[in-house]
Amino acid sequence: MPSTVRHFYEFGPFRLDADKHRLMRNGELVHLSPKAIDALLVLVRSPGQLLEREALMRAVWADSFIEDANLTVAISHLRKALGQDAGTAEYIETVPRAGYRFVADVKEIHEEPAPLIIEKRTLSRTVIEEEEIHPPASPAVPGAASIVRNTSLVRTKPGTQIRFAWAVVALAAAAVVVTAWWALKKPDTAAARVRVSSIAVLPFYVVGGKPDDKHQGLGFADTLITRLSNLRELKVRPTSAVLEFENQPQDSLAFGRKTGVDAVMEGTIYRTNDQVRVTARLLKVADGSTLWSGQFERLVRDELAIQNEISTQVVDALALSLSGSERAALTKRFTESADAYQLYIKGRYEWKKRSWVGITEAERLFRNAIAKDPNFALAYVGLADVMVMNKANTQLALNAIERALALDPNLAEAHATLGFIRIFHEWRWADAEQALRKSIELNPGYVTAHHWYAQLLTIQGRHEEAKAEMQRALQIDPRSYNILGDMGQIYYFNREYREAEAYCLKALEIYPDFQFAHNYLFSIYLKTGEHDKALEARLAAEKSHSFFAHQSAERQKQVEAALARDRTTYREAGIRKFMEDRIQGGPHDGDACSVFSAFYAFLGEKDKALTCLEKAYDERGFMLVFVKADPVFDNLRSEPRYQDTLRKMKLSD
Repeated sequence: MPSTVRHFYEFGPFRLDADKHRLMRNGELVHLSPKAIDALLVLVRSPGQLLEREALMRAVWADSFIEDANLTVAISHLRKALGQDAGTAEYIETVPRAGYRFVADVKEIHEEPAPLIIEKRTLSRTVIEEEEIHPPASPAVPGAASIVRNTSLVRTKPGTQIRFAWAVVALAAAAVVVTAWWALKKPDTAAARVRVSSIAVLPFYVVGGKPDDKHQGLGFADTLITRLSNLRELKVRPTSAVLEFENQPQDSLAFGRKTGVDAVMEGTIYRTNDQVRVTARLLKVADGSTLWSGQFERLVRDELAIQNEISTQVVDALALSLSGSERAALTKRFTESADAYQLYIKGRYEWKKRSWVGITEAERLFRNAIAKDPNFALAYVGLADVMVMNKANTQLALNAIERALALDPNLAEAHATLGFIRIFHEWRWADAEQALRKSIELNPGYVTAHHWYAQLLTIQGRHEEAKAEMQRALQIDPRSYNILGDMGQIYYFNREYREAEAYCLKALEIYPDFQFAHNYLFSIYLKTGEHDKALEARLAAEKSHSFFAHQSAERQKQVEAALARDRTTYREAGIRKFMEDRIQGGPHDGDACSVFSAFYAFLGEKDKALTCLEKAYDERGFMLVFVKADPVFDNLRSEPRYQDTLRKMKLSD
């Protein structure tokens, strides 16, 4: 029977078997996907020739429609498998905006396999000689190796030598088939070993450079976080969760254990006048092992290319399965201005404090980012997020969002902020839900969209759905005091007061001056009858609102003296007197009436509570959106005026 000629391509220490579709390095199997092997075959068959991207894609994916990113990923896989350092062209050269070229020397070899020889001997002996079989790199079926190799001497009965010989050959062939089946059924060992579903990217440590570069490491990490957060298979801690490590000595594994992630990424950035060198590695938290590492060197102006490559290589190392849109998000550029991006990152940090000091500083930073790059869509979203905190600026917020969406219609952050405006300023519940669901669809890792969607659900009385959605936000950022506090608010609305208290206290462990958590505790303790605790929670909220830590020593003394007088009033006259004094001494605009209506409802002053609700409705009080959910209004629910307010807000059942 004629033998079949086999084709091999050799380059460096590699041998590519074109017929068996496998790559060997010094005799060891190199694991590659079938499409990566196809791409390599196309390249090595045309060494030294430029292969345009479109032509290469047609050759490898002739039977399917794919995006350009698929080819980029396949080439990245190949370079990593070949041991090619980033930025070099030892084997595969990238020709910018054109295609790829295989630049190593390639030797094509044609071989005929060694024949299978069955030799019949006398005296009831049969000798079988066969070339050694090399199965794929996977555990062999027990006994298979001995069946193939230990065939030098087999005893048989007279007259059965040939039949027995063929039986042994058949058994050997069967063993090979079983071995191949085992290899196909067995999961990829690298992917099985990694199993990473959550990561934290720590701020990169900056070495050298100018003083103005001190936030470059944070910006570098934030870019990676933003890109990786688009992946549905991966939960990525947001920038706010890692900010404390900016340019600080850090125990990466300890941080990983603290935040409950499977892996942490750390790295350094070394800058000269025109060059930047980045080293990065991904560590498995459980045992400290290195899952991936890389070193990259580029001109400073090409730093974003390094971020693209790191994102792609990390995804490859974790063997994640991505859609075309997720692939595209990995290399998306939000701005070409490094200065604008740094201003935006710092603005986000200040904004997440949810304090008036933080909000004021965030506005300044976002405006400066826009001045650096007027086409920076994310900076407009940041500015809108500042504006929405004051209903007088609603139109300014909408203008900023419209500008952001004009620049980038698929910007998840912009759709989320549009949803916030629809909730708190326009009371357009269906439109708000549509915008927030769109944001989550575009970027499932954008924690703020999950957060605001949970608030929309609880406003409508869908508390169980709200808890589930807020839990998704906590899975992304489990140490966000803002999300923890608002989870407490949801439990309060669902009348689960002890659970509500626990979440608020956890938020205050992380950020003791978080005003909203103190206010939630005030409401919780009023409902549970713990008035001593309610008083202290309210005073703590007011102290935080006074920017106490930022005041002069003299002003701090004045604040403390006022709080002492409030405690005296409470001890002498109780919680009613304290609350009445707060109403009498406060403003009476729509926002204040949203709060004071709850005070009156608690005190049993139904008419005053309803009047306050109606004023809050007329002036679009910010906190009025919670009027249906808040249990403090339980004694008003049968009142026609209360029901009329719900109806006008389209919150009635």
